[in-house]
Amino acid sequence: FPTRRSSDLAAMKIKKALIEKGYELYIDSPTNQQFIVVDDTARDRLSKDIGFGFMETLSNGKHVIRFCTSWATENEDVERLISIL
Repeated sequence: FPTRRSSDLAAMKIKKALIEKGYELYIDSPTNQQFIVVDDTARDRLSKDIGFGFMETLSNGKHVIRFCTSWATENEDVERLISIL
């Protein structure tokens, strides 16, 4: 059975890809939730193909968005997200 640990591992794989692709982490989260800072262009581009949570707009006009994994997150989902990033 999938566990919370599997959701954390999926999130760490996403986090690694975010860093490798040059995204700015809002916080260095060790959990199944990953928060990044994006501009309007990146937010709009990503929103065409994937779902994410909008957290806030910062004073510089950039946005904090959240990716969240769960016990039901499949490796194929993670790989698809990484390919879109």
